[in-house]
Amino acid sequence: MGDDKAKLLDTLRDLEIKSDDLQFLKDYFSIVHHTKGRIRLRASLKLKTAAQENKINPKALLEILKKIPLILSIKFNPLVGSLTIHYDSNLLSPKLWEDCINGESLEEIARIINQNLREVV
Repeated sequence: MGDDKAKLLDTLRDLEIKSDDLQFLKDYFSIVHHTKGRIRLRASLKLKTAAQENKINPKALLEILKKIPLILSIKFNPLVGSLTIHYDSNLLSPKLWEDCINGESLEEIARIINQNLREVV
């Protein structure tokens, strides 16, 4: 096993998502468009302000999101402030994605994410 893969597995093993961790999606994003397996979010000005005040590191945030097994790919467009997430709708339903962005069902979503993290490791 290569060093990079071993480091990734260690990171995933230590990663545990809590419902409070998911709250940032509600705080900083809103849904622009959503089809099964793909959701596009708009970043709020609140996120820009938090990043400028060093309260949040957007690059680190994206790196953590990329490690979640339910997420297949992420693309951030800083010009328009949008985040496009392609996800596995078999692991987390479109309704739960919308609930997550709206700050609902966060305990259930965290449980599903953590269960999938454990299965990967």
